[in-house]
Amino acid sequence: MSVPSESIRRYSLFFKKQSALKVLDYGTGTLRNAVYLSRQGFRVHAADVPEQLERLQGCPALKQIEQLLAVDELRKSALNVDLVLSTYVFNIIMSREERRLYIENIAANLRPGGFLLMEVRCPRLDERCGPACEDFFSCDTCSKTLTHEELDTLLNPVGLRRISHYYREHALAAVYQYGTLARN
Repeated sequence: MSVPSESIRRYSLFFKKQSALKVLDYGTGTLRNAVYLSRQGFRVHAADVPEQLERLQGCPALKQIEQLLAVDELRKSALNVDLVLSTYVFNIIMSREERRLYIENIAANLRPGGFLLMEVRCPRLDERCGPACEDFFSCDTCSKTLTHEELDTLLNPVGLRRISHYYREHALAAVYQYGTLARN
């Protein structure tokens, strides 16, 4: 099993102190973050695309997961989790419509006052596009990177408010809180 994401290790104690113990790992991949959190006492539901779920069949780590879901099930699952994890998934979704659905699935499964931890690839100064870049989604240099301001623009309309973030090397990790308890 590979090492969990830096942001998961960094924020897991915070989430425990907030009693955010019911988790959805949205885009679970190899289950690395789901297994880590399960071993830390979290109850983890994991979701991914059907092709990835097929690869996970028979994986011993599945015994540590509460439930494995296909992403198309999330729209109607209403898990009411305390925490949604999204590590290096959102930045690889290139379609505006797919990004909108991804965000809607987060909101549909997160309880009011719950948290979203999103880790994405961030722009590097030497990779920044110039003023000639007119469309974020068509530019290979900037389309797979996001800043915290760009995440805010996408997530604030569904009631997610950033409460913390940090940058490191090539990554941005941001924590958002959902609903009436969210702060600016």
